[in-house]
Amino acid sequence: MVGKLRSRFLILLTQRELREGRRIRYNEIAAATGVSPSAVARWTRNEVNKFEGPVLEAFCAYFDCDVGDLLYIESEKKEG
Repeated sequence: MVGKLRSRFLILLTQRELREGRRIRYNEIAAATGVSPSAVARWTRNEVNKFEGPVLEAFCAYFDCDVGDLLYIESEKKEG
């Protein structure tokens, strides 16, 4: 299977914002998870190439989800 590991971070963040009826700032997520604001920003832009266990655990706890809810493999079409 050919594909790229991708994140649903922004989707989960948007869903939480809708549930709570407010915008959630990166600094707030950083304070709650112990992940730097710049790393939170990279996750929202899906620019993460290294998926560290403690970060995954922190985000799963923050969003009350499993790793499979946070990450997925985006299929890439093979040519030929």
